[in-house]
Amino acid sequence: MTSRTSPTARHSLALLLSLLTCFVGCDGTEAPLDASDPGEGGSGDPSALRREVLGALGENVILPTLREFATQAEALEAAADAYAADPSDESRAAAQAAWRDAAASWQQAELMQVGPAGMAGTGCGVVGAMELRDEIYSWSLTSTCRIDQETVAETHADPALLDAELVNVRGLDAMEYLLFVETDDNTCGALSPINDAGTWEAERANIRQRRATYAHTAAQLVLEEARGLRDAWEPSGGDFLADWRGAGTDGSAYDTSQRALDDLATAMLYLDNATRDMKVGDPAGITCMDASCIDSLETPFANHDKEAVLANLEAFGRLFHGESPDSMGLGIDDLLLAIGADALVADLGAALTAATEAVEAIPGTLREAIEADAPEVMAAYAALGTAQRLFKVDVVTALDIDVQSCTPGDND
Repeated sequence: MTSRTSPTARHSLALLLSLLTCFVGCDGTEAPLDASDPGEGGSGDPSALRREVLGALGENVILPTLREFATQAEALEAAADAYAADPSDESRAAAQAAWRDAAASWQQAELMQVGPAGMAGTGCGVVGAMELRDEIYSWSLTSTCRIDQETVAETHADPALLDAELVNVRGLDAMEYLLFVETDDNTCGALSPINDAGTWEAERANIRQRRATYAHTAAQLVLEEARGLRDAWEPSGGDFLADWRGAGTDGSAYDTSQRALDDLATAMLYLDNATRDMKVGDPAGITCMDASCIDSLETPFANHDKEAVLANLEAFGRLFHGESPDSMGLGIDDLLLAIGADALVADLGAALTAATEAVEAIPGTLREAIEADAPEVMAAYAALGTAQRLFKVDVVTALDIDVQSCTPGDND
């Protein structure tokens, strides 16, 4: 078992990498990493360590996560295909299990919405955006009524037709509803055409088969996008990895290494804006004041909410520590260690551990815990808040990061 590397040792490694980089490419002495960036590529360039960290995270965390998700998406497509061919209880259970595996994998990528996965435009735009995230997972825009409408239309069986529809009727979120909903009723109002005209009732006997076929159609599109996102980063494909690790150098899409770090920090704030507030706070009635707050659960049919939060926390930790706290990989913590912020590294590391333990302590599913008014839900919300305050205030300030406040669906 690999022992945990001490902050001092990891600090020394980070400084050594910086000094070696400067030795082969600088005329002067490497300046210590501080809150300013006097320019890319000159003498005493503090961006050298930033590029080392970005490159390590791209190679050791982001790209491996996208490769793993593509693998899980392949398994999901195969399971959904089998379910569509034979919509039995057994094949449905297998498709549900494959969905859980793929969803858990994607929940890590949710915190890595930089480059091709990210949003374009103003407000929440990132460098290199291709907006592929929403093609794979469009929560919180999901519309079960629209999915019901497509279920009784020919769109549900044709990938090309479904791909032309809005993102809120496809992706992993649409698949959750299609694979886990227990009733053969729909979620549209009485005046909806599928109810008013009797379309749904006419197809009621075929709803399970139609949903199974629809799930496979959606799975094919998810797999296509998963491969596209992975390939956009692959050195043998679009090689966005080169732009990422070369941020601020000639040929990179990033004009400075600081801009790449800004985009990454904004992506990591998902743990605050989405995980803490939307996934825990809203359904628990902490950040939502409506009587139906619990209806805002992220996965109301699969009850995969706690697992999603834990995957988000794991991804945040991998980015902060560089793969894992026990590895020698470079992470954001090394940028802090390079400026002597050892205490902040220790505090945030401890806060992430405490938040993980607090979420794990929630009894049963998140829905069950909320309905039972379990105090562990509030404790988890508070623990997530402690970790995120340290990041979005202390870390952002220490590294002079310019973050944007974005939530899922902001650009739609």
